[in-house]
Amino acid sequence: MSVFRQVWFLKLFGGTPLKLTVTELGVVLRNKQQPERLIRWNDISSSPVISKGVLFSKIQFAVGSHQETISWLNKASGRKLRGEILSRLLDLHGARAEAALSKILLLVKKAGYLRTSHANAIAHFADSQRNRLILPPDDIDLPPDQAEPFERLRQWAESDPIVIQQVRDDFLSAELNRYKGLFDSVESNPLTIKQREACVIDEDNNLVLAGAGTGKTSTMIGRAAYLLESGRAGDSDILMLAFGRKAAEEMEERIAEKIPGAQVKAATFHSLGLKIIGDVEGGKPQISKLAEDDNTLAKAVDDWLKLLLEDKNYQNQVVRYFSDHLYPEKNCFDFSSEGDYFEYIRANKIYSLKGENVKSLEEALIANWLFQMGVEYQYEAPYTAAPTRTPDFRAYLPDFYLPEYDIYLEHFGIGRDGSTAPYVDANQYHESIRWKRDLHKNNQTTLVETYSYERSEGCLLSELEKKLSALGVRFDPLPNEAILETLKERGEITEFSRLMSQLVGAFKGSHETWDEVKTRANRVSNPGQFIAAMELLKPVLEHYEADLQASESIDFNDMIGKAIDYAESGRFKPSWRYILVDEFQDISRPRARLVKALRDRTANCSVFCVGDDWQAIYRFTGSDVTLTTGFKKEFGPTKTTSLDKTFRFNNQISDVASKFVTKNPAQVNKRLTTHTVVSQPAVSLLRRGKSEKRDVTELEEVCQAISDRVDGRASVYVLARFWFRLPDSSVLRVLKRKFPKLDIERLTFHASKGKEADYVIITGFDVGAHGFPSAKETHPLLNALLPPEEPYEFAEERRLFYVALTRARHRAYLITDMSVASVFVKELIKEDYSVELDEFHTSNHQLNATELPCPTCKSGSMVPRFSGASTFFGCSNYPLCTNTDPGCPSCGSAMKKQGGYKICINEACRTWTPLCSVCGAPMKKRHGQYGEFWGCSNYRSTGPSCSNTMNGVSPPPKSVTRQA
Repeated sequence: MSVFRQVWFLKLFGGTPLKLTVTELGVVLRNKQQPERLIRWNDISSSPVISKGVLFSKIQFAVGSHQETISWLNKASGRKLRGEILSRLLDLHGARAEAALSKILLLVKKAGYLRTSHANAIAHFADSQRNRLILPPDDIDLPPDQAEPFERLRQWAESDPIVIQQVRDDFLSAELNRYKGLFDSVESNPLTIKQREACVIDEDNNLVLAGAGTGKTSTMIGRAAYLLESGRAGDSDILMLAFGRKAAEEMEERIAEKIPGAQVKAATFHSLGLKIIGDVEGGKPQISKLAEDDNTLAKAVDDWLKLLLEDKNYQNQVVRYFSDHLYPEKNCFDFSSEGDYFEYIRANKIYSLKGENVKSLEEALIANWLFQMGVEYQYEAPYTAAPTRTPDFRAYLPDFYLPEYDIYLEHFGIGRDGSTAPYVDANQYHESIRWKRDLHKNNQTTLVETYSYERSEGCLLSELEKKLSALGVRFDPLPNEAILETLKERGEITEFSRLMSQLVGAFKGSHETWDEVKTRANRVSNPGQFIAAMELLKPVLEHYEADLQASESIDFNDMIGKAIDYAESGRFKPSWRYILVDEFQDISRPRARLVKALRDRTANCSVFCVGDDWQAIYRFTGSDVTLTTGFKKEFGPTKTTSLDKTFRFNNQISDVASKFVTKNPAQVNKRLTTHTVVSQPAVSLLRRGKSEKRDVTELEEVCQAISDRVDGRASVYVLARFWFRLPDSSVLRVLKRKFPKLDIERLTFHASKGKEADYVIITGFDVGAHGFPSAKETHPLLNALLPPEEPYEFAEERRLFYVALTRARHRAYLITDMSVASVFVKELIKEDYSVELDEFHTSNHQLNATELPCPTCKSGSMVPRFSGASTFFGCSNYPLCTNTDPGCPSCGSAMKKQGGYKICINEACRTWTPLCSVCGAPMKKRHGQYGEFWGCSNYRSTGPSCSNTMNGVSPPPKSVTRQA
């Protein structure tokens, strides 16, 4: 007990000094004029504050809503009184802080793994308790033991990450030790430390990134087993979700096998949707036969189209679609090289309605218009009014010839200002235009011209009609029936029916309204094609919905949509506290939305998703890889665990596959270690030209190499991007007979996912729509209905390559023709991936193929061609690019540009010719009145020509100086 008094000379000012006594109960105040008053410690609601004057001190503190002021204290007494009061208050509130901390520790213990939601709830509680406390003021230093409860409560109130992580680490360490026996035995091999951590960690949302062969299914099984064994969940608390019925059944069986008596439910998303609908509606709905079989749906769509095509309006729409919107709307100005433009033509199968290999989309539009207008034409027929062929140049082939009217038609790829595509030499192109005009003028033949800018301005065909009408051309438009019959004969209607089937599924799978989809028209590169396709799709969809209604059934997309509605509205009451999702990288937005709805409708529910964004290859079914790469953004507080050890393939395969897939910066960066380590490359490249003469096929050559490597039996997958690029069954039978040690199976990349073999052979690495990567463009309406395209070029195709490579346990073989090799193979070689290049013999032409670009179109390669007994070299983009080269005049090998020369690739030959310093064409030895000289091979007596000549040409440095 301490006693304090106000200064005595307060009496001189008419006051009566107070006597203050600090007791166990509080501060007692008394003087002669007033009754004794007790201020209890519990009633004081603020820390005492001292104010120092010149001679005296004053202390203030809150008592409830009242401010208590004690003045007229000498400075020493003021300091001591404040210290006494503060000490008593901090003892009391320190005890309260300790009580709050005890409750927090109970909450932490009950929580198990401290989720973010738990930490937030604890922070809220700690903050509310802290707000009721009198905290140590900043101007005093408390002993550590007295300050500790206040500091620990502050850490909890502020969700101190160090404290929270320590609690989690302690829990994780204890659980890993406690359940070591379970993790050692739950699968045939003990789980890795990362797998065990993934099983125990229980954040609100958990993402397990499981690289190929790292044991994702074992982790799913281990997670369920841990939840059951630890008592954190019962069978009915756990829902396991898989994308296929077989995978779901396998998980159920494995859990029941590992944990006797366990009855954990594993479902597909569709069976889950059925359960939700059945629980809400009192009975499970009927599934439409159209939904259960793609072929049945395709036939139904085909039947509906036949019915719709009996309607004149729909006929007109279809004919207009095929005439104007069948192909992606691009022109030559959109491409950096002629070869890229040719690739677009080839990848999108741009032909005329008569089946001609046209060289541009604009030529296809003109050809189709002439066909529809009943105007007979010949495409690229030789000009016969005068000889145009010379020893150095082919005959002139006008774009179109109208034989009934003796009219020639040339389409010139120029802008209104005369500009040309980026890859076209404007001067040469305009010189060729002048030559053609002069040729027709001199030979009095009629030439009609059309221009690229007319199409850009939307008047190409209307202007052509005016020009032809002025020349007396009569039009006899074909009836729609005749045009449609032609389209049927070419298989275009079948292709269109297949597209409509895809669009029906994609539209239903998007779970969006018609108006919502329609708003995307202004966001696509080809809005005309988009709108035209939507107009054709709408009546097909109406037939589809009518069929569902008539059969009182739903499809799988309805199943997910209804399940989402029932879960989000609260009509379905989920009870699963642990939702485990397998193959999460394959999830679509509607399915992810369903998972979130189930989570949000259940108290303390956590989501556990296992997947690999490196293996996301199903965008065409609606899968959205950004749900994995942006998991935290989509789901909220997340703990990501990467399974970093693969038991399938060796380090050399891992290094190539990982480096290749992570070229895309959007892929989650993770480092895989491998159980098997080898020192030599395990990815081997076989390079063979299609024209090379050999006794065995490439497949036989690789199978022989594999057979020579193995002692016992070995499994081999032959993989390709597309099914028709794989060897047929007869070839497979031959291979199996010839190599009895090998169990050979053929699969597409997609079909191989989830499987593994000792060796894989990957084929089809060429350019084009059905090469790898595939260059085929997706229809803009289908594209709009699917998840957004990724900005990185060939992002999903790159992941497909990762999937294909990582099917191999020991070695992967890649087969390609370097003359038409895809960018993927070129990247492997150019960027020094750990790829074996010398396991197989490689010809000179294959070794130099990438250095033999076509000088005309720039993207093709010069490949060997045969004409009778002779060999020459032609562009791989033929027939779109018709450039040819006779090859080396000495040995017949290809010649490549090197410096200012063309030099034979045959090291034993090395014949050379100089290149023209003006136009870059090869020079030819010519004889004139003054002797031999070099003349440009682009010289011609009439028309576009290069007349450059050279004398005294020096041989290339450090080469055999054998002149051509």
